Amino acid sequence: MEGADWAWVVVAAILGVLMLVLSYVLVKLANLITEVTNSIQQMSRETVTMLGGLNETVSGVNVELARVDTIVAGVQSITNTADAMAGVVHATVSNPLIKAAAYTAGVTRGAKKLRES
Repeated sequence: MEGADWAWVVVAAILGVLMLVLSYVLVKLANLITEVTNSIQQMSRETVTMLGGLNETVSGVNVELARVDTIVAGVQSITNTADAMAGVVHATVSNPLIKAAAYTAGVTRGAKKLRES
């Protein structure tokens, strides 16, 4: 064998080693891509499950808000009724009290003038 033949043998050996290294790198890269894909699928499943639970929670909150809205409407009705009742009581009681106070003041003044004379 001549020097050129040996050179080709060395080049072939170097290319063989490079192919082995490249194959190793590609196998590792394929494993990494598989792991990333599995992680993404698992996160997707967990996210869908979590969103389902969140949907149930939001539905429950909406039901409770509807109940609170009903309670607030009832309290508002009671408040309006109490306000109207207070107005009626005020109108009913205040006029006679004012008249009684005026009458008492007049009688007191008259009695005072009678005593002075």
